[in-house]
Amino acid sequence: MGLNMAAGIDPDKLKNNLQSRLESLHNLYSSNLISKSTLSSQLLELITTKEAKSFWDSTMKQDLTARRMLAMLEYPKRWIEDSSSPEDERLDIFKERLIDIFLQPDVSSDDLLEMLLDTACLPHFESSVFSRNSKASSKKSGAKLSILD
Repeated sequence: MGLNMAAGIDPDKLKNNLQSRLESLHNLYSSNLISKSTLSSQLLELITTKEAKSFWDSTMKQDLTARRMLAMLEYPKRWIEDSSSPEDERLDIFKERLIDIFLQPDVSSDDLLEMLLDTACLPHFESSVFSRNSKASSKKSGAKLSILD
């Protein structure tokens, strides 16, 4: 429905859908129905959806430089460690960061979604997210069809 046209995007609806999915993941994990590894993979999948990208583009992208600077200033040691890590390890580090954010106590659902998306836009993780997105577009449709069959 209007996700392809910028004017048709409803950020509140996108946010509600994404938060609902995060809540479902929280319930699955807190009930010990999924492992930490599965949780990290599911968080990555959620952050790389078209919905998440559309929400990011419509509500947060305009502040990209400020958001990156804030992350660098708030966590300078982590920024240095993450940005100097080998490229082939960054996806695993990114998944660890997503888990760390997700498992923080007393974080509102609004803040959680924003923190996850902010992490995905960091320059040292952005390539992992975008390269995964381009791989996903070619692979996923076949995988989804076989699962649904």
